[in-house]
Amino acid sequence: MSRPRRNPDPNSLAESLAEAGARCRIPYTHDRLHETHHWWHEIARNYHEPDPFRYALGAFIQAARNVTFMLQKEKTEFQDFGWYTDWSEHAKTDPVLRWLGKARTGVVHQHALEPHSWLEMRCVGNPRIQDDEEDEIPLVKKVSPFRCTHTYVNLGGPWKTDHTHEFTRHWSIEGLGERELLEVCADIYDRLDELVVDAHERLGNSVTSFKREGAKRFLPCMEGTLAHRIVRTVLREGIEVIDKADQVANLH
Repeated sequence: MSRPRRNPDPNSLAESLAEAGARCRIPYTHDRLHETHHWWHEIARNYHEPDPFRYALGAFIQAARNVTFMLQKEKTEFQDFGWYTDWSEHAKTDPVLRWLGKARTGVVHQHALEPHSWLEMRCVGNPRIQDDEEDEIPLVKKVSPFRCTHTYVNLGGPWKTDHTHEFTRHWSIEGLGERELLEVCADIYDRLDELVVDAHERLGNSVTSFKREGAKRFLPCMEGTLAHRIVRTVLREGIEVIDKADQVANLH
């Protein structure tokens, strides 16, 4: 589905968020939803950088919580706001929204992530680790997720030969069991997107949907998180480079 044609020269946030000739009646709610989307991508982009990851997660939580705060501030746009009370009561039974309501805003502390998060390093094609010429034994090791991916290669050791490294991270936090955080944040975005679409429709505004037929997510960019969780690097003549086949940013 193509994107709607926006106002070419908006005079306000309300106009910038609406189609040409229209004006969004809940612009601050709508804008916070866009901000939540932005921070989801920052979480994904920094998945292999522990500190920036935590900062982006904290910003996501703040923005996501502000979606409902702003909707309540803009409730005067609605003739009847009782429907939101019903939604709020239902949200108390939703595990991810209940976690969002209890989550601390600001910087997410390391101790909350420690018991549930991990990083696995796998050597692929290491010439020093072989059973015979045809059957290679891969080296798989669990290491601290609170170090940047490159740290382990720079430490030296048997992996300092020309071959591929595959790093798989799993970030999870207290209150969510072992659920992976990027997936949880995508769930939260979907719940909030549905809420904001419903709010617009109650005000008589149409909203363009980007959800593909049969898709789980409201936005195609949030479909599948494994590509963000796994990164491959290649050692060539002792220098590590990122495998360009992987869409990973921000590795220093």
